[in-house]
Amino acid sequence: MDRKPFHIGVAGLGRIGWNFHCARLAQHPDWHLAAVADTEPARRAEAEQTHGCAAFADFAAMCRGVPLDAVVIATPTHLHEPMVMEALRQGLHILLEKPMATGYAEAERIVTAAEEAGRVLTVYQPHRLAAYFQHLKAILADGRIGRITMVQRGAFSFARRNDWQSLRRYGGGMLANYGAHYLDQVLHLVGGDIRRSWCSLQRVASLGDADDVVKVVLETADGVVADCTISQASVGNPYEFVVWGNTGLVQQQGKSFRVRWFDPAALPPKTLDPHLASEARRYPHDRIEAQEEVVPVDASRQLDVFANFAAAIRGTAPLFVPPRETLAVMRLLEQCRIDSGGIRELPPAPGAAPTA
Repeated sequence: MDRKPFHIGVAGLGRIGWNFHCARLAQHPDWHLAAVADTEPARRAEAEQTHGCAAFADFAAMCRGVPLDAVVIATPTHLHEPMVMEALRQGLHILLEKPMATGYAEAERIVTAAEEAGRVLTVYQPHRLAAYFQHLKAILADGRIGRITMVQRGAFSFARRNDWQSLRRYGGGMLANYGAHYLDQVLHLVGGDIRRSWCSLQRVASLGDADDVVKVVLETADGVVADCTISQASVGNPYEFVVWGNTGLVQQQGKSFRVRWFDPAALPPKTLDPHLASEARRYPHDRIEAQEEVVPVDASRQLDVFANFAAAIRGTAPLFVPPRETLAVMRLLEQCRIDSGGIRELPPAPGAAPTA
């Protein structure tokens, strides 16, 4: 089998494009970093010097200027759709940063265009591929906690956002920025058949006009309830993942999991008492023989998005993140914006300058 590295270009040399995509691709056996595109001359010069690649100020010029097989689009969200369409016109495969687009209609156009062009398109959802999440899925699959009944996902920090991600006109806000990660995880666990949802969006500490505190509650058609809270106005980090099943629960605690479960077959027989006068005025109670285990996250479970992207292009493996699954995330993000009825403005954080 021909395993020559594919030639790839990276658009956007910001935090993720430079620190992750370029750094990894430059060392990856499946890829040759052939070109970059960025509007900042200093960043282009840095890429040329560091990686010896061609550098362009314009994305279309990069796509046409050197032979490429694929591109990474790691630019602000509002630029994604036109860049995807240009890449497809040039016959290129695409690894697209999350969120896929600023709205569901854009995202659907992107997916449809890639399908019609016969090009591989995937969205970079690193938290789905992370070792901790893959390990969590393995724990849930082993059956100890039974059927999933409820999921809590939390992401807490304090940051007075003052970058483009704090501005709605660029597709910013934590619902899109972090929600694209964590709601993707939630849907991966509970499924995308959402019966109803509720969402609150707030601006608490951000210096921009977009949301920085998000609460999403949803229920699936199977009755599983999921709660996702994202806050960049929190002085504590109370939890990350809690998954309840009908025979136990799993809690993520940093780099380990606490699993607690019981054997339902060991419960003694019990019958319903319909009488209004409770026996001996006692509340119902069950004594269970629960078992507990603390499991360190297995780092070897990390999935390699770049190896998978190359394998999908070669036709030797399915995508870890099929674009139609990302469309389900985009649909939920859009429904959350409708459910929230807008962004509620709370009093600004101390030291915050007025919003421009």
